[in-house]
Amino acid sequence: MLKEKIVIDRSDGRPIHQQIADGVEKLARDGELGAGERLPSIRRLAVLLGVNRNTVAQAYSELERRGSVETRVGSGTYVGGADAAQARERAGGALSAGRARNRPRAGNRGGVEHSLSRRTRSGPDALARLSVTDNVPRIELGGLVPDSDHFPLEDFRVVMNETMAEMGPGILDYGSREGYPPLRAWLANRLREQGASIHEDEIFMLGGSQQGLDLVSKLLFDRGDRIMVESPTYHNAIGVFQLYETELVPVAMDEYGMRPDLLDDELTRRSAKLIYLMPNFQNPTGITMPLARRREVLEVAVRHGIPLLEDHFDADLRYAGEPVASFKALKGHENVLYLGTFSKMLFPGLRLGWLAVPEAFRDPFRKIRTYTDLAPSRLAQVAIHRFCERGLLDEHLERVLAINSGRLQAMLRAMERHFPPDVRWTKPDGGMSLWIELPAQMNAVDLLIEARRAGVNFAPGELFHLDGSGTNSFRLSFTKETEDRIERGIRTIGELIAARMAADAGSRRAESSNILL
Repeated sequence: MLKEKIVIDRSDGRPIHQQIADGVEKLARDGELGAGERLPSIRRLAVLLGVNRNTVAQAYSELERRGSVETRVGSGTYVGGADAAQARERAGGALSAGRARNRPRAGNRGGVEHSLSRRTRSGPDALARLSVTDNVPRIELGGLVPDSDHFPLEDFRVVMNETMAEMGPGILDYGSREGYPPLRAWLANRLREQGASIHEDEIFMLGGSQQGLDLVSKLLFDRGDRIMVESPTYHNAIGVFQLYETELVPVAMDEYGMRPDLLDDELTRRSAKLIYLMPNFQNPTGITMPLARRREVLEVAVRHGIPLLEDHFDADLRYAGEPVASFKALKGHENVLYLGTFSKMLFPGLRLGWLAVPEAFRDPFRKIRTYTDLAPSRLAQVAIHRFCERGLLDEHLERVLAINSGRLQAMLRAMERHFPPDVRWTKPDGGMSLWIELPAQMNAVDLLIEARRAGVNFAPGELFHLDGSGTNSFRLSFTKETEDRIERGIRTIGELIAARMAADAGSRRAESSNILL
């Protein structure tokens, strides 16, 4: 019934999760959903309505906040009882909604759960938990992490000790909100050498690029604002943006990246606050957007007056081909924000990244930055600056590029040997990951469950899609494991794929025989 009764109108000014919540309330009000009736699971309703599960989770959280439904742990979500409905009807309008928001929810009296914001109540689902490690030893082909065995620990220990000895206690004091000036100048010079039009005054140092996504969200988004994202896209960017109750609009990709014609169509129908993309070695696909496509996408952004955030989280990890100019190097770059990090090319645990902020956004960003965490770590910045100034970063990158390139080629060769012919994959020129597409009838989560039992981990494709699609795809990372372990992991996955394909073929033959009989 819900599939026919709840209508999603993407031209509506309300966020999709709010349309779903309003639709459920109307059905309850009209008597088509009875008090105490169990609603479909988040996964089931997402499939019925053709939306992402996070969107349905937001809708159920909103209904719970309004007091319209009750969530019973381990049981499901139920339409609120008649007494609650009558009370809301008598109170009427906004006053009733306000009282419902402030009243502890049934089943949580005396606890703290009712105090949590609605943003925290739709936490990671079982699918998300499957994609992370659980401290069980496995061949790790899931996370985009560098190999800690090749961290330049001794070189960094030397610069860290020198920094502490020479700068004394002051190194542990607060620094500037923008970051350590010599490091900002070094970064600006390096980016200009790569063709980007960036001055050190634009650069703010961050606690990793993930903080950059959060700060940009604070800077730009109000509830219900739209964001244009690649489809598929980085799953933790989806999570950050949805914390601010935005509406993410997936724009399909081809072999060259985000399609500018579809982007233009979406922005013509209804404007947006931001275009977010990863032009180099995109996560999760590994695709690099060519220069001509970048110009087309930027032209659409400029024509519609939409800022663009280019995320260069792994741009320095190029193993083949020539570098492509960033959006910040192109005509019309004035409203482009440039996000970068040391996490993928050096130490992820150091939590140090940067954001180049255009002049029009700089003062508001500085204020938001101050309210969020005052300033980045001064010790980490000074030590990293010394490390970079001495050429140690480039030396480290030279070693890592050779290692990663060998591992990428090992993975590609192993897939050629062990994956069935019907499986397809991307062949990136750099980065940390590639994208696999299985035959349409196969489910990557089911495959992942079997792979984890066999000692291999990867990231299922649904994590990177907003609309519940991507069920027959997954992401593989090649940067953490040795070539030998990559070979073993790919062989295991290939054997599991082949077994599932054989079982599916057998089932189809049996069904065909039954039909003939």
